[in-house]
Amino acid sequence: MTRHKVAPCQMASAVVKPKGRLLRWSAAALIMTVGLSAVGSVAFSQNAPSLPASRQAASIPALPSTNSSPLPFRYLRFGKAALPAPKPGERVMLTLESPGHSLKLTRGQLLALPTMRYTTEQPQLHRTFTYEGVPLRDLARLGGFVGKDLRVYASNGFMTVIRASDYLSTPMMLAYVAGGKPISVLDKGPLTVVLPPDATQFPARLYSRYWVWYAVKISPAP
Repeated sequence: MTRHKVAPCQMASAVVKPKGRLLRWSAAALIMTVGLSAVGSVAFSQNAPSLPASRQAASIPALPSTNSSPLPFRYLRFGKAALPAPKPGERVMLTLESPGHSLKLTRGQLLALPTMRYTTEQPQLHRTFTYEGVPLRDLARLGGFVGKDLRVYASNGFMTVIRASDYLSTPMMLAYVAGGKPISVLDKGPLTVVLPPDATQFPARLYSRYWVWYAVKISPAP
């Protein structure tokens, strides 16, 4: 009797598994595949570098406040009793806008407001500056919307929301001086939001969107 050799592929096709077991194996394989995909996506999101503020979407929800011990407000100058009139030909640098009211401020008027100074690192430039500017708390008070979340707009169309619990309890400022000079465009000027040097309280990966440069308008968030 002649024996015929059976090819390995034929042998494999000849092995028939019970239908129920095949279904269980297929389901297990699917669960393992989905699980590995999810682990991979989490690992990527944790290791991905944070985007600069100018690249982040303006619709990102406001971050929950992590303030545990508010930083003190140490003023360099308390500001003048009355806001001076703008000089002839002086251009508007910042608008404080709320429903039914708009206040346009020149550089000279900003200099007349309460001023603070501190040294901190600009997270996008990775350079350290000694900044001077107006606390956001005082700008919100001047605009008539202190205690409300702030919308800060940049000239390039970017907008972000800064929580009231953050700017009221910590000395965030709208800076107009860096290193004793007006802030250049290359250094994110002429107006830029600056956060205190507290990497634990304001980690750059979470608060980079607060560092709005080319700032031109502040209004209360709805």
